Amino acid sequence: MGGGGLNTSRKLVLDTYHYKNHNIFTAFFKPILFKNDFLSFQKAFTLAEVLITLGIIGIVAAMTLPTLIQKQQQKILFSQFKKVYSNNQNIINQISADFGGNFECYNIKNGEYHCNDCFQFWENFFTKIKFIKKCPANDYTCRPKYKTKSEVLAEGGTIKNTSCGMDVNTVYDGYITSDGTIYYIDKHYYATGAYSNFFAVDINGIKGPNKWGYDLFYMNLHKKNEKSSVINFDSICSMQEKGGFEFNEILLK
Repeated sequence: MGGGGLNTSRKLVLDTYHYKNHNIFTAFFKPILFKNDFLSFQKAFTLAEVLITLGIIGIVAAMTLPTLIQKQQQKILFSQFKKVYSNNQNIINQISADFGGNFECYNIKNGEYHCNDCFQFWENFFTKIKFIKKCPANDYTCRPKYKTKSEVLAEGGTIKNTSCGMDVNTVYDGYITSDGTIYYIDKHYYATGAYSNFFAVDINGIKGPNKWGYDLFYMNLHKKNEKSSVINFDSICSMQEKGGFEFNEILLK
């Protein structure tokens, strides 16, 4: 037989071998390949499933996001309050050091007020806080309008002493500092033009939320006894709108 015939025979044998082996391979592995393809198909998401999943995530986010935002805003306000409180106390201490003792502008307990030196105290205080603008009572072009005591109580708020007037809107002049803090000083408590030991602080001014127990707090200059130092405190009057916090609650957080 010639060389061409031999080559043809060899090719036929090889083709037969490959064909048989291919059939064997296919017969053995085809179920496995089909199974993997099926699983791959099963793992894919349809458009409807993706939209449903995104919808569920959106609902959960809508339910939890307001709470997270509220907690973050609360944390910021607490930090601002502590900063203002610390600054107040530092100024009070500086005034007492400069004066060589405490001005007679404080209360020791309910009903025991010492206000003979309140005018001098607040004049010193104004100098040290370096306020940039005075905003008279009822002038809402430069100061917020806050809820009255009756409005706060009607909406579920609380007050420590119902005899406290809390007339920040109509009685207290506002003193605005460079960082936006507004101090409201009671200057009509005992006599026209005279100051008392009561004041209120809006720790972030017109920025808001402008609510009692959130960013607005009523305070007084207080002494535990005759020998103790004067501190800014809320020992007599304190008011919180619903959900608000008392002075001491924030200091402990």
